[in-house]
Amino acid sequence: ARQYIEQMRFRLYIFDLDGTLLDTRRDLTTAVNEMLAVFGVKPKSLDEVVGYVGDGIRRLVERSIGVNSPDLERAEELFREAYEAHLVDATVPYPGVVETLQMLDRSHKAVFTNKSHRLSVRLLEELGILHFFSVVVGGDSVKEKKPFPEGIEHILEKTGTRKEDAVMIGDNKNDVLSAQKAGIASVFVTYGFSRLEHVLPHNPDYVIKSPGELLTL
Repeated sequence: ARQYIEQMRFRLYIFDLDGTLLDTRRDLTTAVNEMLAVFGVKPKSLDEVVGYVGDGIRRLVERSIGVNSPDLERAEELFREAYEAHLVDATVPYPGVVETLQMLDRSHKAVFTNKSHRLSVRLLEELGILHFFSVVVGGDSVKEKKPFPEGIEHILEKTGTRKEDAVMIGDNKNDVLSAQKAGIASVFVTYGFSRLEHVLPHNPDYVIKSPGELLTL
């Protein structure tokens, strides 16, 4: 992967949500621990919860309480209730995100996340950045979540964009893999939830350290 992006032009920027546009770590951790407390399970650290994120709510709950727990259904229900209640207590866009979105004004921008569509739209709306995006695709908007490419293909079709003019930006191997399967370029952001050494083996096309580096595209 090249360290910096140089002399490239994209017409469509597809962003992951958690760990890419928004720092949702604290609110996710609060919700996980409120859910665990009901079952008398000791709380998880912020880093532990961050390690569970990226494959949707069901997997987050499974990883938090244990995949073989007899309380999985109830746990998921309790987590959803707690997360709704704490959705934007501490969640904020990462530094430079808003300014970068403003500067990419001549390009289509979309969101593709494994979070539910409804919660994704509510987050973007409450934080005042929903208007930047022409399409928002959640994990329940398509049959197959990331790392499958269906969401990207939907966004390409919706925006009338060729594969060579699109790029997926995310902090997780699933973002890189879905981009590769869809035949578009991928950007890994190092400031999010996943460590660089866990994603580099999946060969992202580019690696950036801050949202502002997208402006050199």
